Amino acid sequence: MSKKVVVNPEESALVVEDMQKDFCYEDGALFMGEGAKEIIPRIRRLIEKGIQKKVHLIFAQDWHSPASEEFEIWGQHCVPGTRGAEIVDELSPFLKEAYVVKKEKYTDFFGTDLDLHLKEKGIKTLIIVGVATNICVMHTAIDASLRGYELILPEDCVAALSDYEHEYGLRHIKSVLNATITSSGNIIF
Repeated sequence: MSKKVVVNPEESALVVEDMQKDFCYEDGALFMGEGAKEIIPRIRRLIEKGIQKKVHLIFAQDWHSPASEEFEIWGQHCVPGTRGAEIVDELSPFLKEAYVVKKEKYTDFFGTDLDLHLKEKGIKTLIIVGVATNICVMHTAIDASLRGYELILPEDCVAALSDYEHEYGLRHIKSVLNATITSSGNIIF
């Protein structure tokens, strides 16, 4: 049973990682499975709770040029202008209140101004949710940790292609990055 985690809303950002139609809908180019669909309502509740307390909201989007090297590994997905690159309908209404990071690599920090943006806002803690636990969530967490951010991962708001990959990602993020792993219901803003 995870303990309550009290978060200072003024110094915290909720990072919504790659909750895009290609990953989260069954007809998506790189559907992450039922786990990706199941986390959508929990992420929505966490966003709503965070917005009420003025937690800074960030949406990260996988955003690949048609000739992306990543397609050699994963196949074509999240190409700008396609339906699959869009944020899922259940979360897209929150985009108007969010800072949006469009990224070509697994981490939100590579080739973006995210770190500068977070520092300008006085953010010290990142709550990371989304897909995939062992890929973009983990690589973003690694980069955030290297930059000195405190990390919180609500394990009921992240998903991966398999249970093994999900558990691996959580274990690495907790044991190597010293992140707090909890549930979304235990986060108090």
